[in-house]
Amino acid sequence: MAYDRRAQSGSSWREVLKHLSMAWLRTQRVKGSTRESKKLPTSPQDQLRRLTAFAQSSTFFDLLNGDACKHSNELVGKLEALGLKYRTEGSLLELTDPPSELDVDWVSRQLGPSVWIQYDRVVDSTNRIALESLSPGTACFIAEFQSGGRGRSGRKWISPYGDNLALSVVTVVDRSIADLSGLPLAVGFGMVKALRTQSVEGISLKWPNDLLLNGRKTAGILTEVDPLTSNSTKVVVGAGINIASFPQEDLIGQKATSIGQGSTLSRETVAVIIIRAIEDALKRFVLEGLSSIVEKWQEVDEYADREVSLRVGENLVTGKNVGINHAGHLLVKTRSGLEEFSIGDISLRPSKNENE
Repeated sequence: MAYDRRAQSGSSWREVLKHLSMAWLRTQRVKGSTRESKKLPTSPQDQLRRLTAFAQSSTFFDLLNGDACKHSNELVGKLEALGLKYRTEGSLLELTDPPSELDVDWVSRQLGPSVWIQYDRVVDSTNRIALESLSPGTACFIAEFQSGGRGRSGRKWISPYGDNLALSVVTVVDRSIADLSGLPLAVGFGMVKALRTQSVEGISLKWPNDLLLNGRKTAGILTEVDPLTSNSTKVVVGAGINIASFPQEDLIGQKATSIGQGSTLSRETVAVIIIRAIEDALKRFVLEGLSSIVEKWQEVDEYADREVSLRVGENLVTGKNVGINHAGHLLVKTRSGLEEFSIGDISLRPSKNENE
């Protein structure tokens, strides 16, 4: 143990002991700081690896089956990272409402051989995996939990393990990127129509591609593309659908809800409906573009023929929502006339009664 040698020459043993004590305290501070450093947040990659391993562990399977496990701070941290709620009694811990994992075999049987499915418990992003995949034909990547789920404009998609649906469908189309600008609208339109046929009442769209249930967000779509040649493009359509739970308004900036609030459809059934709708919308869009949708858009648009506000960067545009054009641009009738917009966040303008 190090200490100041000058303390030994002509100094009393009391001074020597004082220096030894100070050296010991400095050593303990160093050790303490080392222990504290282990508690610092890990990188997203490290956290993903730990959560992936945990989701494959016998401890996690026991918890999903309703069994209690020994409480530890490490276990609590992993459960909270997965968004799972738990209760403790003494030294034991159990999940308050263990989720049921998706019956992927049933989903695959319903879809048939036209769609290849990869199922994971924990991933960072199903869209990322789909973009990097080399799967021939049409494939779908499904996960119980995404540590880095993404939405439109870089927003984060938040969902607890096993509550909702996170999936990405990937295929290659014989179109250039320039030909695909209206695809997200076609996919959203197809999803709404498909859910309505299964008696999901109150489902609609908010331009360009947020699904609303009774005016509240219940699903989002993220479309990404990768050009392979001048006339061939890999297309990934990611969908996040709230089934059993939904995030609070302060987390996502808008009111949300889940399909479970208005329907008894299982996660498996909704997965089949959504995957088929995406597959059909892709095929139809390649053949027709938005030509068959433009005139019908108002049937699914939650804000059709209503006074809206559109936030475009720092600018706020107000007017009447009168539909879309063949490029998928929003048409707004303003005081200056009919204007079209390719981007923006739309919302209803408060009525005079709401402002009073």
